[in-house]
Amino acid sequence: MGGGGGGNPTTVTFTFKGAAPTAVAAQIGSGSFKAETVSSGAVSLSIPDGTTKFAVAYVCPSVAVMAGGTQVGQNTNETIVEASTADGTSFTVTCYTIPASTESGTLTGSVDASAISGANHTAVVAANGSFGNETFGSGATSNFSLSMPAGTDRVGLAGYVYTSGPFGANSVWTLAALRNFDGVTVPGAVNGGSTVALGAADAVTQESITYKNVPQDYHAPTTLAEYIWSGGGGLQLSNGATSQYPAVPAAAAKSGDSYLFAAAAHSGTGSGVVAISTISAAGPVTFSFPAPWTYSGPTPAALPTFDFNYSGFSSKTGVANTGLMGWSPKTDSENLIEVIASGNYLSGSTSVGIPDLSSLAGFLAAPASGAQVFWGADVMQSDAGVLQATSGAVDAVGVETAGVYTVP
Repeated sequence: MGGGGGGNPTTVTFTFKGAAPTAVAAQIGSGSFKAETVSSGAVSLSIPDGTTKFAVAYVCPSVAVMAGGTQVGQNTNETIVEASTADGTSFTVTCYTIPASTESGTLTGSVDASAISGANHTAVVAANGSFGNETFGSGATSNFSLSMPAGTDRVGLAGYVYTSGPFGANSVWTLAALRNFDGVTVPGAVNGGSTVALGAADAVTQESITYKNVPQDYHAPTTLAEYIWSGGGGLQLSNGATSQYPAVPAAAAKSGDSYLFAAAAHSGTGSGVVAISTISAAGPVTFSFPAPWTYSGPTPAALPTFDFNYSGFSSKTGVANTGLMGWSPKTDSENLIEVIASGNYLSGSTSVGIPDLSSLAGFLAAPASGAQVFWGADVMQSDAGVLQATSGAVDAVGVETAGVYTVP
């Protein structure tokens, strides 16, 4: 347990979901970062009486970049969380990985969406606990034999409308029909191997989307909509909804399922406003965007300092300021460092710097002179607080911007 001190210290716990981090360090108050040990998936800090600020840094396991079955590089993420006891005493962070054993069974079957107006692609979605997979197929009909999570799965067979955006690559997938199957054994076949013909009862219905406070001169907003299954997994409803989103048919919905939305509008210079919301049942949704933020970015440096001079959330709690930088140390590899600083931690300051932790085992070294750095900055305000675990609905709004510079 890091920290210490007399009086009545406060215990702060960081719980790591997903894969275990490969390196962890902590800072108490204005002290130095010191290596920490993860025990039972968590790190506990003892914050001395009279001290409120602390930071936890961690590195997630690198993700291999493969080509032709050979590893050619890796992507590595380092995160530093700067918070205060005013934010809480229990924080949850995640190292996202896909275990090799996730898709260890073969699921077969046949789906026909030709009776659904506009459907020109099919999809198979399967999930078992926290593991899931969604695979798209070309054409309104398909026979499939796919690697899916082994065990007893919830399976969805869907028809999608695929449209290409104005730049070709900006394609939009929109759910048109869905049928749900519970308790499907994988390896095995859906519907006993008989073709599943999607019809009127499987068709989606449309619910309205309303946007408020879209900044002047911003592009029209769009919404990413997803349907989250109660037992883990889920499927995409649309990656580019505008005035409506597709709601799943009643027969495909189960108690505990929910809808997740991320609406955004952007300027021509890369600045954006974001609104995130979850609802437990289909219905009209309204997104109210915060005031926009104009920021040209940090002064170019190997480890930059961000200026979060944004007053849009000055009277709000649950504010998180995130600055990130990413670069390629070599071909086919990428390093990313992000700092998340709560409004309580900053306590009126607007300056957030990326610390140099390279002297600690397992942490990243700064990019070399001449490296091209992608940077991003966002300010988010959430009713759930900063990195607080929650199983209920969450609403959040934020502003964001990004750019590129060369390290001097």
